[in-house]
Amino acid sequence: MSLARFAVGVALAAVVLASPAAADDVRPIQIQIREREPNAFLVQWRVPKLLPIQAMPQPVLPVECVPEGERVLLDQQATWINQQAYRCEGGLAGRAVGIHYPIRDPQLTTVVRVELLSGERFAHAFAPAEESWLVPNVEAGSVAAWLDGAASAVLAGARHMVGNWAHLAFLLAISLLGGALGAARLATGFAIGQLGAVAVAAVLGPADPLLPEVLAAIAVALLAREALRASAPVARLVGLSAAGGLFHGVSLSSVLPTADATWSLLLLLVLGMDAVLLALALAVSWSARVIARRWQPTWTRAALAYAAGTTAVATAAVLALEPPQLEVPLQDDGARLPGIGAMAGAGSATPGSRRLAPQVSDAPVQSFLAIEPFELRHEVLVRLAALAEVAGVTSDQLVLAVEDQDSVAARIGAYVSSRIGVTIDGVAAAGTLDRIDYLTVDPLGVLPRQAPVAEPVDEAMVGVTIVHLVPGVPDSVTLSWNEFSDAVPSVPATVIDPESSGSVMLRPDAATVRWENTLLENPIPTVSSVAVEPPTVPAPLLSLPIVLATLALGVIAARGHRRPLALAGARVTLAATFVVAPVAQVAVPVPFGIGSVPSERAARRILAGVLPNVYRAFEFRDEATVYDRLALTVTGESLTNAYLEHRRALVMEERGGARARVDAVEVVGVDDIRPVDGGGFEGRAVWTVGGTVTHFGHRHFRQNRYDARVALESVAGNWKIGTIEVLEEERLK
Repeated sequence: MSLARFAVGVALAAVVLASPAAADDVRPIQIQIREREPNAFLVQWRVPKLLPIQAMPQPVLPVECVPEGERVLLDQQATWINQQAYRCEGGLAGRAVGIHYPIRDPQLTTVVRVELLSGERFAHAFAPAEESWLVPNVEAGSVAAWLDGAASAVLAGARHMVGNWAHLAFLLAISLLGGALGAARLATGFAIGQLGAVAVAAVLGPADPLLPEVLAAIAVALLAREALRASAPVARLVGLSAAGGLFHGVSLSSVLPTADATWSLLLLLVLGMDAVLLALALAVSWSARVIARRWQPTWTRAALAYAAGTTAVATAAVLALEPPQLEVPLQDDGARLPGIGAMAGAGSATPGSRRLAPQVSDAPVQSFLAIEPFELRHEVLVRLAALAEVAGVTSDQLVLAVEDQDSVAARIGAYVSSRIGVTIDGVAAAGTLDRIDYLTVDPLGVLPRQAPVAEPVDEAMVGVTIVHLVPGVPDSVTLSWNEFSDAVPSVPATVIDPESSGSVMLRPDAATVRWENTLLENPIPTVSSVAVEPPTVPAPLLSLPIVLATLALGVIAARGHRRPLALAGARVTLAATFVVAPVAQVAVPVPFGIGSVPSERAARRILAGVLPNVYRAFEFRDEATVYDRLALTVTGESLTNAYLEHRRALVMEERGGARARVDAVEVVGVDDIRPVDGGGFEGRAVWTVGGTVTHFGHRHFRQNRYDARVALESVAGNWKIGTIEVLEEERLK
């Protein structure tokens, strides 16, 4: 590493490490991956300006994902917003995505959301030391997913056949041996050899591709030599062709565009190669026949045979003499795209909170206004020593006894309430004095005393919380401190919204801070019913006429009319059937499927729609509205139980009753699925819930894991939770 590069790295790292605590911030880093058309994705990631642009993290996608167009970078007041389009062959289901920091991992929580065209939606909260996350392959095993994989395998075989000089030499050799009929026979032998190799590889595992490719090229050279003879036994030619297919086929798994080299996909890979070989061989043979009838050249056959043989021998030599590829250890220089590597800082402790306001520990009064949907939470932190006279504490009183604390807290609450002014959308708002707490303060945040203790006056901190309920998110908010004195010459004030934060110093000549709603996304939660959909299977419309053509060619072959050519045509049309299958599909309901037990995929999809609704409902503040939203998702006695249990879980008493705003609900898995009366089902589900709490200038991230038995019922055409029995609840962060 050069000295200049080292110096730049040290400077950038210092910028990150020395980023002021008062810098604007977002909730977590947010990555949104949305599939706009098959295998085409728009990726947007939002990064707080806590990080300088030199330290901008990048989402990490699979190596098959190719960027399209230029990346767009938007410089917002408090946030960097990036957009980049990608083309990902094979999609993202079952593949890993991650995040890469060019300098160091600043231990920010990252939330990634994935929306697929299939309607599947996933959310995952990265731990700071987590390298990657596997997008759930909920389509695994479904008919639609298998058809997509089948089309990809056939196309991969077709591309592989035309993308290698040895394959083209083989095409030329079999086209010279016996015209169209002979080419069809030899292509059939090659396909049979490859099918045999697939069977061998299924038992013994795939082989190193180098030696099989060399042996296959030698077989092609021998076939080209046979083309120079006046005649050759058909059995010998077919045997050579089958041997070439056998050698070539033992390493076919490396050709598949997916790591799931199942035997069915390998067979379809062979079908794709076979179809292209047959189509090209028949075209070349018929073209050669037309040319021979018109010009009757005497030297062309020999020249083409020598060309095929020379190409095959040259390919074998190049493969045999190619030096081995040695694995070179990667230097840990941070440049890990497009793969996923370890992030700097992995293994370090996960912080529970992040400061959003400047640290002014000697300020007598600090103001923090958190703007959330349906609520403005104004928290004022007071140093008791600075307002001792206002609070009725005498100068000789060193310790505030427990029995005196309530009266002192009441005076401080009255003082704060009379000094602040809040205007919401142009209307003065008094707010409700929610609570007054004696607090402990450390770098990780502010905590109320769980039990009263004698408070040293010089160290005591009092927190006053005033709540303003609003219909949604206001358009503007104005906060002012109406009286300054020698005890309170200035007030540091921080306004925090769902996307950013900003701090100012209120003084007599500038006693007001104004917030304008410039949010890029509407933070109002949406709760909608999850409809009961009958199980369906996709019917490939474009494949149906091609299937009929395949059957017709099969009947012709069975009757003995031009059997080799008819079978060749049937194989070509069969390959075309799989290629066009995913293009146009119609969902056909499964007979008698309604009311049956859903698959793991279907159950997971239902829960992924239902469970977030429960948490979103609790973001509303009006209890009647909460009940109405819950009723869309929960039924029966569980409605009341869910209301009480989740209300308790979301309110963080250790943070003064502040309520968590849920960022991500991820259904990890569903198993042991059983039917229940009324057309529903129950199963054991595991999910995680991640959310943030803003409290006295700090933002805290929390994540819980739940293991529960959940029963869902079909009510008026919608899925609703009937019962939830929590088996285990674990605090992850």
